[in-house]
Amino acid sequence: MATLEEVLDFYAAGGRHITSGPNAGDGRAHPNKSDLISRIDLTTQDKADLVAFLKTLTDSDFLTNPKFSNPHAAP
Repeated sequence: MATLEEVLDFYAAGGRHITSGPNAGDGRAHPNKSDLISRIDLTTQDKADLVAFLKTLTDSDFLTNPKFSNPHAAP
């Protein structure tokens, strides 16, 4: 999944439906799916609000500050 919106759609649907390939099928109805995974109803506004909140958790300054980079990375 490439975007937060796609992730929210996945969780809101209670899983995914793969239409082709070796893993094709409706995972939302799989008999081994955990009962803890269930469909949730999100309005368009709910989804937009949740995405906006999640984006506030990204600290770009921290992520790009060399002071906090991996000390074991090759130079």
